[in-house]
Amino acid sequence: MNLPLIFRIILGVVLIYASYGKILDPISFSDNIHNYHFTPTAIENLVALILPWMELIVGVFLIIGVFLEGTIRITIGMLIFFIFILSQAVFRGIDVHCGCFKTEADVGVTDLRFELIKHIVEDFVLLGMAYIVKMRDKFTLSSKDII
Repeated sequence: MNLPLIFRIILGVVLIYASYGKILDPISFSDNIHNYHFTPTAIENLVALILPWMELIVGVFLIIGVFLEGTIRITIGMLIFFIFILSQAVFRGIDVHCGCFKTEADVGVTDLRFELIKHIVEDFVLLGMAYIVKMRDKFTLSSKDII
């Protein structure tokens, strides 16, 4: 069983899915970024334009296995950054929609703090998957290893 390959595809699909709504509506994503009170206002629009495309490209590269070493490092860096951003919002008591996936603002999430914590946990799971992909030589089982 090739666990790193499965995790690589899962990570790619998640990043592509996460990018979709942000690419279609960068203004709303810029508003989400603003609500975190973390980035300078002058660069919020730039981040809202670049980050979703970066997620899309990295997701595609993960799925097809292109530039895998660099792609997985970027993935790990993004996940650590996402965990940091979400955590600082929780600790500062900021009630904000995550902005991770476009659909969550549409379903009427009321307990925003719980949603942020849930996304932090999800990001840690994804980070674990990314680490396994990075260390793929140690996590790949062949039939020789089983016998």
